[in-house]
Amino acid sequence: MSKISGRIGKHNVVSSFEGKQITFSRNEKIHTQIENIWFVYFQRVSKSLKSCDAVFFNGTRMVEFVIAQNDIEKIIDMIPYPNYIGGIDPLPWKQIIKNAEKHKWDIEDWKHVFEEDESEDEESEAEWVPGSEDESSSEDESEDESEDESEDDEPKRKRQKLTSTEGH
Repeated sequence: MSKISGRIGKHNVVSSFEGKQITFSRNEKIHTQIENIWFVYFQRVSKSLKSCDAVFFNGTRMVEFVIAQNDIEKIIDMIPYPNYIGGIDPLPWKQIIKNAEKHKWDIEDWKHVFEEDESEDEESEAEWVPGSEDESSSEDESEDESEDESEDDEPKRKRQKLTSTEGH
């Protein structure tokens, strides 16, 4: 059983993973525990940051565990439940949980929310089909023309500045 060090709030803790349960200990004493976990969502994930949040949720309770980003793979390898990796912006958890309680979401509803986001990204990329040659060539030409104009404008401006400064 691997242990991962991190933080819950202001407290430094060490986590112990066992099946669908995690125990967070502080100074050799149990700080908090979460059982029957439905999923973990990693947020604030970015190459520019050293840490991120691992948000564990069991349908009624959420625990936000701040970890080093290089611990994400270790956690994924240890857990038997779904994991989702988000971006740099944290999700509005209070709002999402309030909505989930209002509509009595179960684990499948939560999976649908996170997996729908992933599949939409994949589908939007998969659905993109390049236009016909006529369309793409006309777009390329218009882009080329605008680039040519800006390239032509730039040297003219430089020449004008040079001639005006030389004349004075």
